[in-house]
Amino acid sequence: MTQTLFPIPLSDAGSHLVLHNISWEMYEQLLEVFAEYPQLRMTYNRGTLELMTPLAEHESYSWNLSRLIAILSEELGLEIRGLKSTTWRSQVQAVGKEADDSFYIQNEPAIRTKLKIDLTVDPPPDLVVEIDTTHSFIDKISVYENLKVPEIWQYRNENITIYILTEAGYIESEMSLAFGSFPVKALTQFMKIDSQKGENARMREFREWVKSQL
Repeated sequence: MTQTLFPIPLSDAGSHLVLHNISWEMYEQLLEVFAEYPQLRMTYNRGTLELMTPLAEHESYSWNLSRLIAILSEELGLEIRGLKSTTWRSQVQAVGKEADDSFYIQNEPAIRTKLKIDLTVDPPPDLVVEIDTTHSFIDKISVYENLKVPEIWQYRNENITIYILTEAGYIESEMSLAFGSFPVKALTQFMKIDSQKGENARMREFREWVKSQL
């Protein structure tokens, strides 16, 4: 079988490389080969493999949103386990992906002490975050559907879209499964870069805002 390459240098931030006709065995080998390169993200969907290096913009939004989620869980009295860009994969479904951020919240007690998580026996993360600042060649939502991830937050153009998994696939929702009726879409106002406020100042402001909502 042949492979199709998009010859974009992966040394450049925001670049993509897409390979076709990649076997599951080859995907797993590549995961091992590139394990020492955390800046490289890989998405696999039934023979198609996308490799990308994220932009600084992407990493900044991801870092800020993960901090906000951690603070929110603290103020709501929820236990949480963050696993950042862990590779979630299923050989049966022939899909695999590193989320921009991933969290166990509802199922946190089930994996609290586990350092190795196996989706054949363990639940998938309760919440994954996708920061969309560049175009992806693979449908990320369909990958997460095959992984049975119950909730996705997609951050794009300064907005959060919440997707909840149903028997018919993902549907958009105004409410989060993990955080109930709390207005999580409002978190975006604390992600905006402000020349007058640093990141920690915005986090402190967010914590006070959360308290005012309770």
